[in-house]
Amino acid sequence: MNMETNKAAQTVGDYDVRGADYDTALIGAVTERIVDADRLVRAEWRNGFPNWMLYRCVLAQDSIHMTALRQWAVAFSVAYCTSGGVKRQVYSDELACAAAWDALHMLLFPRIGQMQPYRETAEALGVHHSTYKRLRSHLYLSMKGSLDEYWIQLGAAYRHVISWERNADRERNRTNAIRVVQFSG
Repeated sequence: MNMETNKAAQTVGDYDVRGADYDTALIGAVTERIVDADRLVRAEWRNGFPNWMLYRCVLAQDSIHMTALRQWAVAFSVAYCTSGGVKRQVYSDELACAAAWDALHMLLFPRIGQMQPYRETAEALGVHHSTYKRLRSHLYLSMKGSLDEYWIQLGAAYRHVISWERNADRERNRTNAIRVVQFSG
């Protein structure tokens, strides 16, 4: 409480003396460390999802990959629907596209949620609301699950990259110190 103005004090910033945390660094601009961490994750873990695009669009709010991500979401939805995700009599390209975009919107804007009530969307598409909701929920949960796992893997890999850089710097400094001792003695 600020006693002079009788208003609540507003604190801004991170007061951790160790500097920015890993999560904050990963949400920021793309750096060599982040790219190296992504390479490590992709070398050990692949699930067919565009995890880099999901991470950059959803968590970092970077829209550069949005077009490709929307196309992938629709393609994923079509593949899921045509492989038995919905009944053949109910399937339409419009259903797959609307559900994919709605699921992606829910992922991008979790506070807002769906673009419009699922009952209205289902009615406009001519399908039962439970069919639409089930499809959209499956797409959303699949993308969210992949993103969550990727985020965990990326954080761990980022910590490894930083550790390797520190060890390389220590080794370089030790090697330079040995050279100085050899040449001066």
